[in-house]
This record gives sequence, structure tokens and C-alpha cells, in this order.
Amino acid sequence: MNISSYNVTDIGYHYIGLRVLSEFSQATLRDNQTSAISRGVLKYATDKALRLMLPAPKGTFETVGEKVCRELVHFQFARSVKGAFEITESGKKVLELLNEKKYVELRRIMVIAHLQAYDNLRSIVQRHLELKLMWRPVVEISRLGDKDYIVGLLKPTFGPEAQRVASALSEKLRGQSTSKVEDVLTDAILRQALPGVKITVPLFRSMADRLVTLRLLNIAKTISTAGVFEKSYSPCVASSPPNEWYTRLDVPLSSGDIYAIYFCEPDISNKATQQKILKSLDESFAALSPEAGYYHLPDVRDFVCEHLKIPEAVFDEGINCLLDLHPSPVTVGLVYEGISARRKPLVYTRGVTQIYNLIRRA
Repeated sequence: MNISSYNVTDIGYHYIGLRVLSEFSQATLRDNQTSAISRGVLKYATDKALRLMLPAPKGTFETVGEKVCRELVHFQFARSVKGAFEITESGKKVLELLNEKKYVELRRIMVIAHLQAYDNLRSIVQRHLELKLMWRPVVEISRLGDKDYIVGLLKPTFGPEAQRVASALSEKLRGQSTSKVEDVLTDAILRQALPGVKITVPLFRSMADRLVTLRLLNIAKTISTAGVFEKSYSPCVASSPPNEWYTRLDVPLSSGDIYAIYFCEPDISNKATQQKILKSLDESFAALSPEAGYYHLPDVRDFVCEHLKIPEAVFDEGINCLLDLHPSPVTVGLVYEGISARRKPLVYTRGVTQIYNLIRRA
């Protein structure tokens, strides 16, 4: 089947759903269960925004509880019973791993569940493995008057055909807002990059966000003379893993076939892994420009993750480990400008939660 939810963007929502279903008896009405999940997701999203100094989430998440439960059924972590949802033994196992903080095994189970359940999600991952990179433009209103600007935004995807595609889209783009222009261009790019996959721009964006939380995708910001782009790629590989930190996952499909993928999960407590991250940090500092001696941490994250092909979350975990060393080889700081959901700061929790978006060598 195909995933169709626009607002389940984080696998943390599924964990909230499992907790609620484990706490509510089977006799609890379905509406009470889904309402409790919706409230839990709203609190989770609000707390996360406050922690990262982001704007409060939009909407009330009223419908997300039902969608989370239906997905848990697809994953066979829950079942639908008379007037309610009920957690299954598989769901209890997932919750047990979560409670015991066995995150490596938990992530593998969630990745397999998603790749097994959703054909379009699996197709997006596979196309990233084949294409290596997918480029989505971030449209700048100040440049829309430049006749060559749209061509430049389409060129990473369409190459020499970019001029023809820009001409074909000219009527759709005329007089449109920046966000609408971005949507039209992204739609054309998705149809080119994902042939045979029927997907809207909003659904792709929400799926990409969820794939980031699953550590199946990274999304980096890149700036060139052509413009600003969100560049997505997978830290996983389809074969011949280039590093010892890959684990092969075999995903049984309903067709009887096995979909195999090598999942990237470095052990950041390993000293050799920490040294690789530190070496790549030094390379990022040589390539980027500092301000007052510090480098913008989201830019460093983008550089290191693409260079080492590691998930964004692994980078953050790695920096946290480096900060725990005595003496630490890095120094971090905070500036309030430039924080966004895509350019999020590093969260450092050691007794007191702190955030940082500046980094330099100690």
C-alpha cells in the first residue's frame, strides 16, 4: 500500500501511540484513545519547538491520533477491535525496547516496518540510492525577475532539458507567489525523479521529514550561483557498504521478494568513529567560512554528514560525545539568528538541556 498521511512526520508519534494503547484498556472507546494520542503528539511537537527555539506548531493535531493508530495497524503493532484499538505482542516488544532504551534494535524494527508497509516510501528511498542526490529549489523572490533563474533551479534535475522544461512551465509560474512557484517546480522535479510514483508536493515533504527521523534520508542546504536548494540523499547503500558501520536489513515484501538495504548506524561511543567525525569536522572547518572564530553548526552538520554518509542524528550524537570528553576537542556556542526546523541547533542534554548552533575547535 501507499502512505498518504500528511501530518505524521516523525516516528516519535508512533511511540506516543503505542504508549497510549498500552495504558488504555481494550474497553476504552476508540475516540478516547485517538484523542489522547492527538494530545500527546501536540505536547510532543510543542515541547520540541520550545526546546529548539522554533515557532509553535500550527494546528491542533486533532486528526493525527486516528492516523497514527491506523499506521500502527499497518505495521502490525496494533489491531482494530470492537470500538477500539489494541496493542499487539509485536507492539509491546517495540514499546519494551523503547522503555529499555535499546535504540539500535528499535530503529531497525521501525525501518523494516516502514519499508515493508509502504510502497511509495520504499520507492523514494530506492530512487535516492539510485540518483545519489535529489535537488529541490528554495525560491528567492528577489530573483524571480531573472529570466535564467528558473532554468538554473531546474538544471540539477533536468540538465540540458532545463530550458525546455522552464518554457513549458512558464504559464503556470506567471504571477504566482514564491511558495506557489516553489511547488510548481518541485512537482516537475518529483515527476522526473520519481517516475511511476504518484505523489503530491506536500506529501513528499512530510514523507521526507519522516525519513529523516528514520535515518533513511538526510536533507542538506546548499547554495550555488544558480540558487538555494534542499539537497536530499540517503546515508544508506544498496550494496557493497563502504564502511564497517553498515548493517544489512532484509525486508520481506508482500510479493514474496526481499528488499535489502544496508542501514548506516555508527557506534558513536567507539573511539575510532569519534576520530573519523573529528577529522571530518576539521575538513569542514577548512572548507567553510567562520564568523568571529565560530562555524555555523548546521552547515558543519551538512558537510560532515555528506562526507561520511552518516545520518544527521548520528552527527548530533557524535558531537555530544566529543563534548563529554575531558578536555573536549570542540567548543560550542549559540546565536539566535538562523534557527529553523531545517537548520535546527544541536541539543545537548546533561542534567540541563542546552542548545547550540555554533562550533569551533577548542
